[in-house]
Amino acid sequence: MTLTWRAVTPADIPAVVSFTNLVGERDGTGAVTTQESTAEMFQAPRFDVSTDTVSAWDGGALLALGSVFARDALVDGRAMVGVEGAVHPDHRGRGVGSELLTRLEERAVTLASERHPGAPLRLRTSGGLPDSSSQQLLEERGFTPDNYFVTMQAQLEDWPDPGVESVAVRPAQSLLDAMRDAHNDAFRDHRNFSPISAEHWAFWGKSSAQRLEQSRVVVEDGRVLAYALTGEHEPGVSHIELVGTRREARGRGLARDVLLGSLRAARDAGYRISELEVDSTNPTGADRLYTSVGFVPVRVISRYVRDLAD
Repeated sequence: MTLTWRAVTPADIPAVVSFTNLVGERDGTGAVTTQESTAEMFQAPRFDVSTDTVSAWDGGALLALGSVFARDALVDGRAMVGVEGAVHPDHRGRGVGSELLTRLEERAVTLASERHPGAPLRLRTSGGLPDSSSQQLLEERGFTPDNYFVTMQAQLEDWPDPGVESVAVRPAQSLLDAMRDAHNDAFRDHRNFSPISAEHWAFWGKSSAQRLEQSRVVVEDGRVLAYALTGEHEPGVSHIELVGTRREARGRGLARDVLLGSLRAARDAGYRISELEVDSTNPTGADRLYTSVGFVPVRVISRYVRDLAD
């Protein structure tokens, strides 16, 4: 099989969407996208589709797709570059995935040297579900498991509302900028975290997937203390993108308050399901909070890393 390898272009968006949704469904990862969301991601700050994407085509059929994205700031003294890729389920086992990974790694090395000259490099990627072909390839190429993200869901149609908030919560439409500062404080003790820049936060906040009317915050003295930021990537599914509490305000139950407020807003808006991901290494015990308000685990996605020689 002779493949054509090239970067993707805006004209490829319909093929990228079909490919991504097919892979997500067949692999059971829950990955889903739309043409609007994909077009928006092509415009992400400091991301160049002409250099930071790789695709393989057999005529007009998209058989493999990948991208790289570098963090703005160092993480534990290392340049962190996300490497994501997939091969069409009907064309695996032919070496396409290995070639895709090689091309992505080469671009990641170049990108890291441009963004963070002289810094050692850590590659980070999804390994998919347990015992997936992705995990096997990554381990053959020197990647090791780093952590796991547990997807949890709450069925909103028969959700047993566990009670009232302890403090007043409010919608987040006018507080997006203030939420960034709260988020960077809330997550600064988490593994692999680097502060989100104002540029990336503003881009993300304008996404067509965001649902600020269902997002909730707790504000005291003009500062956001806790927040639950909600989006929609799949019809009928309210996706809780972020939940956090400033370090100074922990222990007051504020994360539970904003989470309950967001769940009620999604239910009242007619959503069937609320969904979120929790890092298995989360130091705040967030999984216990989510279980207490009705979420149950539905899948586990691994994350793998590879440190390149300093």
